[in-house]
Amino acid sequence: MNKCKNNESCRRLDGASGRLRLQGIYRVRLGERQGQRIWLVDGARVARYIYPAFIMGGNDQRYRFNPDDEVWIDNRIGIDELEYTIAHELIERKLMRERGYSYGRAHEAGLALEQRMRKRDEMRVLRREKTSALPVGGVYRSFLRTRKGVKIWIVDGPKVRRHLDGDFCFAGHGYKYDFIPRDEIWLDSAMSVEQAHFALMHEYAERLMSEKGLGYDVAYPQSLALEMEERERQELLSLRHELKLDPVRYGVRERGVRR
Repeated sequence: MNKCKNNESCRRLDGASGRLRLQGIYRVRLGERQGQRIWLVDGARVARYIYPAFIMGGNDQRYRFNPDDEVWIDNRIGIDELEYTIAHELIERKLMRERGYSYGRAHEAGLALEQRMRKRDEMRVLRREKTSALPVGGVYRSFLRTRKGVKIWIVDGPKVRRHLDGDFCFAGHGYKYDFIPRDEIWLDSAMSVEQAHFALMHEYAERLMSEKGLGYDVAYPQSLALEMEERERQELLSLRHELKLDPVRYGVRERGVRR
């Protein structure tokens, strides 16, 4: 059994039940999908202290240590994998729980869904590239969503830095960079899914202020302050959530269970 080092207690075992208390695992809550709370978790800590093979994501049907009605997303993955991973975990959970699928069969169905989504996104990117005025192609990677008329795209960050602006770091909008359309926000595909959550909040707020006529010297620090507030809010939300959780079991399931 691995133990935390340097007095860093990420888990606490109940000797009588052999169960585990989750500590230092949760990072960011992303909301709900299909009745499931979507959480970004510290994938490195889960792999180090709970289950070494943990990667990409998990759900309460596959993992015994995954609390009920939660989908875990590994915070190590890139932002361009987020929607595929959420969809995979949701369908995998549904098939294991409601249809009695084995994990292997449900996992394959999840991969098939991912492939359909990737193909759909590929076609959408091709359509967007045809209307783009950029001097280089292949910048757009996938469409994330629209928020109040602003289209949020994941783009090939290295290609942007190589061909458009070497100072493009993580994210940007059309009031900051002249090569980004005014109604778009770009997120760097090289960015982690956790960083993307905060970067998007920052860019959206900064863009809104810029649209209203505020200069960058005002919009940037105000947006940064909002970003820092969100980081603190998520930290407190995670701590409170962990304090309310009952101890969980180790291990995995090969078939789902109805509750």
